[in-house]
Amino acid sequence: MKRKQFRIITVLTAMIMGAVASFSISIGNPVPAVASFFAGIAVVYLSKRRLKYIVEDERIRQISQKASGITLQFIILSFAIGGVVLVAMEDTYPKYTDLGFFMSYAACTSLVLYSVFYMYFNMKSGG
Repeated sequence: MKRKQFRIITVLTAMIMGAVASFSISIGNPVPAVASFFAGIAVVYLSKRRLKYIVEDERIRQISQKASGITLQFIILSFAIGGVVLVAMEDTYPKYTDLGFFMSYAACTSLVLYSVFYMYFNMKSGG
């Protein structure tokens, strides 16, 4: 299978999954959405195994690492700021206090996990 065929199959699979998920929401039954999710994963996995031409060099890996790092920083910063704002507005919007605490805890947990994995991989690579 060529890369173009793989992309077409992936896009079609995502479209079908979205249609099934929206239908599932409209009828109020989550089973078809969950089933389509797992079926979509299986289709993409099997298609990717048949893909003949995958090129991944150091440049692609480095770009992916940079994009992942920036995404992680953005999400952690957004959760931290959003959590602080929601907790600070406790008097105005008391319903969102729990969400604010959740966002703050998620940001802290992400930072701790990042630190632990950074130390692990640093030691593993001889640092």
